[in-house]
Amino acid sequence: MKQFICFFSGLLLLFVSTTRVVAQEVSDYSQLSEEDYSKIVLPPLSVLFENAKNSPIYEMADVKARIERKLLQKEKWSFLGFFSLRGSYQYGMFGNESTFTDVAVAPYLTYSTQAQNGYTIGAGLNIPLDNLFDLKGRVSRQRLTLRSAELEREVKYDEIKKNIIEMYAVATSQMKVLQMKSESLVLANVQYEISEKNFANGTIESTELATDKERQSTAREAYEKSKFELTKSLMILEVISRTPIIRK
Repeated sequence: MKQFICFFSGLLLLFVSTTRVVAQEVSDYSQLSEEDYSKIVLPPLSVLFENAKNSPIYEMADVKARIERKLLQKEKWSFLGFFSLRGSYQYGMFGNESTFTDVAVAPYLTYSTQAQNGYTIGAGLNIPLDNLFDLKGRVSRQRLTLRSAELEREVKYDEIKKNIIEMYAVATSQMKVLQMKSESLVLANVQYEISEKNFANGTIESTELATDKERQSTAREAYEKSKFELTKSLMILEVISRTPIIRK
């Protein structure tokens, strides 16, 4: 019976919770320019931790803990099941029919009605001994079940925070790497522009121009790869922390 109540309560709370769920949106990084990437600032970890409580994993664990808390309250009041109250109320019209006759009187019929009402109130006491002696034990066991659910919620929360910390550290490192790759790309672009002018003036050979072009392409490829890795980390961080990184 307890399992059924727990299951039913879980469905009810989850149904109520779904009315608050908002679809998680990830920022559109395709619209960012190279300059926008240099302006990205990560929110404080405390903000990411707090917002992560809106994640489905944490909410499911929190719902389970709330169910167990409700069941604990039910166990505390289960002694009321030993008592019962009953009552009834009646109202109606009652009729009385009679016939009268005498030697000198012809038979005649009389009929009368009267409204009547009545009620009964009672109470009962039924104490199964097994339930009586196990009352304290059931409450204690439910307290332990509630504590277990709360600990499970904290374990899930710690796992989420651990993932946030890992992605936060990765993103922070990748932002620094991207900055270095950006500087290298700027230098490579400048060097190639100089080489183009020198080639046009005939001061360098085509092989030297090709070499600088290869360096520019390598720098661009390294920059794009670094930007891709950073974008992926930021998007994952947004999902697990339920926090937008890009401010619109």
